[in-house]
Amino acid sequence: MDIEHELVEKLKNVGEKLRSSYDQGHTNNDIIRQKLEKCQSVFRQMQSLTKENLAELLDKKEIAGVDGSVNQTKGEPPHVIYFFQSLAKTTTGHGVRKSDVYVPLLDDTDDEEAVQPLKWRSHLLSKLELQAAQQLIEERELSFLLMDGALYHYRIDAEEDWEKLRQMALDKGVLLVGVSEEITTENLVKLDAFSDYANKPYCYDRDLLFGVLKKGESIYIEEIQHKAGLQSVWTRFGAAPQITGFDMLEEQAYRREEISDLLFTLTPKDGRGIPLWLDYVDRDIRITDKLVEGLLEQYLDAETRHRFFTRKRSDRPY
Repeated sequence: MDIEHELVEKLKNVGEKLRSSYDQGHTNNDIIRQKLEKCQSVFRQMQSLTKENLAELLDKKEIAGVDGSVNQTKGEPPHVIYFFQSLAKTTTGHGVRKSDVYVPLLDDTDDEEAVQPLKWRSHLLSKLELQAAQQLIEERELSFLLMDGALYHYRIDAEEDWEKLRQMALDKGVLLVGVSEEITTENLVKLDAFSDYANKPYCYDRDLLFGVLKKGESIYIEEIQHKAGLQSVWTRFGAAPQITGFDMLEEQAYRREEISDLLFTLTPKDGRGIPLWLDYVDRDIRITDKLVEGLLEQYLDAETRHRFFTRKRSDRPY
């Protein structure tokens, strides 16, 4: 590759700085575990459920996963079209799909709201996922409903639909669980035991706990449970050293050990730490670039495509 030498050296320097700032050998991992113990953290080794255990836990009900996907035409707002899909599906194959499109050029909201297309993007995707989940709960007898991502963001992005799903889950006894592969919180540095890490510019929980948990181990920290109506747990479901998180309704948190054991059972031990059924639903609902291009070519006339949704750079001869 023909790359400027100066760029290579700067990239190497970045790598060295990151290693020196976030290096965590076994000694450092032990120190962090000691700090966690000072916070009265609850460590637990999760258990794989046998077929008999699983059948008893489900009590003839089903497990379902919910995920959504969004993609857009190439370009910059407002000259884009956003495509949304959501899917709520049981492991027996019964699914509910929802879809929508959002075109900023046709948005008739006032100027203050119109300048935030990304906010609408999060709102519409969350809304569709929640609506698919609601319909599935109505149509099937569910024991567990696994959402892709933290439950907390639904409360922010689509509060009305979130409250409806929350109440339905409680009324029907469905354990509602959000599974997060990207942990973006900075809760540990706010604890007294981790005060010596607070002077770093960024100190995310995912970085501090990288490789700290043992395989199949979960950790619950009462002191950081500040999300209204929810409780969260961090886990290491498999070989990957990165943590996975899950949150649940506060009213259902007394069953967190059953929830963690189910998720552990559903997750490949040599995988990336996410329950297999959620990955399956993600693959089933994903909106690819190829699909977006195909939809535009088939359902929009050439003049409309070129006038509103074709970038000048796409005409480059290389």
